[in-house]
Amino acid sequence: MDGEIRMRKAEGGSEESPREFADRMMKTVGAATVSLALSLGCETGLFNVLASQSEPITSHQLAESAGMKERYVREWLGSMVVASIIEMNPDDQTYFVPESRRPFLTNGPCNIVAFSGLVPMLCQAYDSVLSCFKEDGPKGVPYSQYPRFHSFMDHMSRKMHDNCLIQDMIPSIGGLEELLESGVSVLDLGCGQGHATMLMAQRFPDSTFYGLDISQEAIGEARAEASRLSLTNCRFMVQDASSLPDTWSNTFHLVTFYDAFHDMPRPETVLRETQRVMVDDGILMMMEVNVHSSPHKNIGNPRAIDGYVISMLHCTPVSMFFGGPGLGTMWGKENASEMLKQHGFGDITMKPSKDRFNVVITGKKKKD
Repeated sequence: MDGEIRMRKAEGGSEESPREFADRMMKTVGAATVSLALSLGCETGLFNVLASQSEPITSHQLAESAGMKERYVREWLGSMVVASIIEMNPDDQTYFVPESRRPFLTNGPCNIVAFSGLVPMLCQAYDSVLSCFKEDGPKGVPYSQYPRFHSFMDHMSRKMHDNCLIQDMIPSIGGLEELLESGVSVLDLGCGQGHATMLMAQRFPDSTFYGLDISQEAIGEARAEASRLSLTNCRFMVQDASSLPDTWSNTFHLVTFYDAFHDMPRPETVLRETQRVMVDDGILMMMEVNVHSSPHKNIGNPRAIDGYVISMLHCTPVSMFFGGPGLGTMWGKENASEMLKQHGFGDITMKPSKDRFNVVITGKKKKD
């Protein structure tokens, strides 16, 4: 029977048997559990310690070097060996990380495994999101259910912005670099702890930058860092992006949203306010996940699976908690383009980031 029944496979249009489908499901569950172990390896520093060794070492040696309990370290090593992430010599029970894998497991610009920290962070809100599925359950989940969210996102976005924002994203928009060098007013909405805002402020000292976020904690961190850097051309405010100061009409030449717009409770109101505070021909720049609006078009995209899960467990319930539509991480390029057009923006462009995981969407405010 197994050999006769065929089912359409998710990727590539090939077919699979029920057993092949079951095997694929088990691999998927296994990958999810490995993510927890990867996160532990990052947070404990075990990857860094092991990768720094010139020779293979035992679990006792690794535990001693890392200042941890050997029994837990040994169990972690076991998960990494069977996942083919760390290599083991069974003859002398030693472990090592091949040189070619080290950049992706340790601190540095290529560190992919750090994204695994999303898994335990999202698990903190799992039960709350589960309740939201029920017809009589709550509408959404508050930010307080994600106590590590801002620090984690700041950590991850810093790496991305350090590598891409000034060197890649801004130069990819024709005329933007020259505009910022000339000295203009810039508004960064949903700025979090303000790292992107401060990178721009440092690179373009003649322009003035405003970073806004609804999180008092995040803005407090941003103000403290701006003070440490002695930046006088950027200011940070706790402010709802859907209700900007009346005095800001026709003020800003550039408004940015870095991985923030899809989380906003009142996105259409935010766009109306954004349009109001911009000068004619001012530029709106969004960084969003580089995906389509329809799931079937995202099959095979390596960012799509985690994007939908992150959206389901964080972005959508947070937006809906505040009464929003829950655009979600995966609202997609087509929906973004249509929404900008509906709210008075033209000359829409979409350019993938260097790593192609994100897309930079721009539009210009149409003249009245």
